[in-house]
Amino acid sequence: MSFSRLVNALKDGLAAPREAEPQRRHDPLRLATAAVLLEVAHADGSFHPAEDGNMGEFLTRAFSLSDDETRELVEEAEEIRSNAIDHFAVTNYIRQNLSLDERIDIVRTMWRIVYADGHLTGYETYLVRKIADLLGIEHHVMIEAKVGVLDEMRR
Repeated sequence: MSFSRLVNALKDGLAAPREAEPQRRHDPLRLATAAVLLEVAHADGSFHPAEDGNMGEFLTRAFSLSDDETRELVEEAEEIRSNAIDHFAVTNYIRQNLSLDERIDIVRTMWRIVYADGHLTGYETYLVRKIADLLGIEHHVMIEAKVGVLDEMRR
């Protein structure tokens, strides 16, 4: 089931999944956040262990999850991401349901993920900027988040 169909089904009050579609354990906000982070982690064509650690730590902390719950969330989100994630639908849902500070924290995590392997590609930069914009983060705030992450990494 695509994320947008999942959100629409939940909004329409369809509590029971259709027979052909797997039942989701995690709520759409968690899935949306994890899917966006996975999309960024895969932007350079590979998914490094350090990227997984940054993403897992963020999801565990942000949603008060156990390690097993985080692993399950990432598996469900990976299924959504691998079926052509709709950036607008996912980011719009996040934008409507999280505070500005929470969305900025997601952007910081995206920067941590793209810098985790020690190599930043042009597409990774583009994708973080695009998603930050769709999350309603002003450009200068996105840059401040990037600089803050780079400062963290130098310590």
